[in-house]
Amino acid sequence: MNKKVLIGITISTVTALTQAQSFAQTAAQETKTDTYIYLILGALLFTLAVLFASIMIFESGERRVRPAAAAIAATDEALLMKDHEYDGIQELDNPAPAWFQFLFYITIAFAVVYMIIYHMTGKPNSSNDEYVQEMTIAQMQKDELVRSGALINESNVTALTEKADLEKGKEIFTANCVNCHAADGGGSVGPNLTDQYWIHGGGIKNVFTTVKYGVPAKGMITWQNQLNPKQIQQVSSYILTLQGTKPAAPKAPEGNIWTDSTTAAPKDTLKK
Repeated sequence: MNKKVLIGITISTVTALTQAQSFAQTAAQETKTDTYIYLILGALLFTLAVLFASIMIFESGERRVRPAAAAIAATDEALLMKDHEYDGIQELDNPAPAWFQFLFYITIAFAVVYMIIYHMTGKPNSSNDEYVQEMTIAQMQKDELVRSGALINESNVTALTEKADLEKGKEIFTANCVNCHAADGGGSVGPNLTDQYWIHGGGIKNVFTTVKYGVPAKGMITWQNQLNPKQIQQVSSYILTLQGTKPAAPKAPEGNIWTDSTTAAPKDTLKK
């Protein structure tokens, strides 16, 4: 067996591996069974065995007809010289030991088998499977954060309008806020929440901020340690629904009339 034959076997093997992979993927998609996968795996292993056997036979034949390098004197190195040179550099025909080459061939076989098992059969967790699993877990964690309101803050909070959220906000207000603002929002120690006057600004973002951080200088504690962001959003949204109602004993207005600049009509700059 000469080098040309060996090269031909190698090219045929690579072609067979490529075609087998394509066929295995197509078969797995069409039949959704493991039969074809195992057949292709067996064919690949057989092809690799033929390739390795051919290489070993070739190497052993070469060694039989080539004298050992240790038995040749330094003056006879020309017998081991290959018939090519690069920039004046010549190469001795002294290949790596058989055990080293055999170990190298084993790594090739392992790589092929690994590719088939992890990227074609889909039996163990492939890198794609692990990616999908991690993304699923991350999505579940994100959904839980959204559900609990952990992602809500004073910069992205929006007013809630659903009946269930407003009822929950009313429960929180009744349990925590009536001592200072009265049950109907008319105010007592704290300001009246039903008029248009606000000390720290109206609107959902300002009210959310006030409830979250409190006003310690005026006796209002911070509620971020007792209520989660979702609950603060609910009670702030409920407070906004008290605007325009008629409390039994309203407290005198405090602060200034607040207008939402984000919804105000733009001024006509062409008018003088």
